[in-house]
Amino acid sequence: MDAVKIQLSPKEREMVQDPDIILTKNSAIKSIIEMFGAISRYETHYINENKSRLPPEVSKQSPKISRGEQYRELPWVMLDFPRVFDPGATLAIRHLFWWGNFFSVTLQVSGNFKDKVVKNIDRSPAATHLCVHPSPWEHHFGSDNYRLLSELHPTELTRIAEMNEYIKLALILPVANYELAPSFLLKGFSSWMDLLKD
Repeated sequence: MDAVKIQLSPKEREMVQDPDIILTKNSAIKSIIEMFGAISRYETHYINENKSRLPPEVSKQSPKISRGEQYRELPWVMLDFPRVFDPGATLAIRHLFWWGNFFSVTLQVSGNFKDKVVKNIDRSPAATHLCVHPSPWEHHFGSDNYRLLSELHPTELTRIAEMNEYIKLALILPVANYELAPSFLLKGFSSWMDLLKD
């Protein structure tokens, strides 16, 4: 057993002796989950009020809140609503909190939903980012994943839309502005819903 050792840096030693760090983190995550729960209730009401103008699939699944610890080694919380993941078509609005980074609200579509969003894309908010990554499952806002929609030439937008089976649009709020998160997420949700309306 003498060969088994643990090496901790001074900062790590200090942290493992302080339960308040984890307790505070857990409390913050709990608050984010509660906020997402309140947002999901508002959004369910919104969809019920606008059913006649939205694709019927949007109300088939209830909201889902999930969480994890290791998106690029940091905790996250996600609300998916609506959430349609059928073999031929995807429609998801993802509300994401990524620890130390941002809140985002993302519209991810494929199939017939993609066609509708591409047709209405000029209704997108000014600060909309377009995913340029081959995979829809990355969430960071690095230049290899997102670009501002307003900076893309129409031919480049067409090329991206034709190259990928999906379109993913996103809005971002730095986590330092957390007090604006509820209104930011709800406004983003409404903006994405507008792209799906007839």
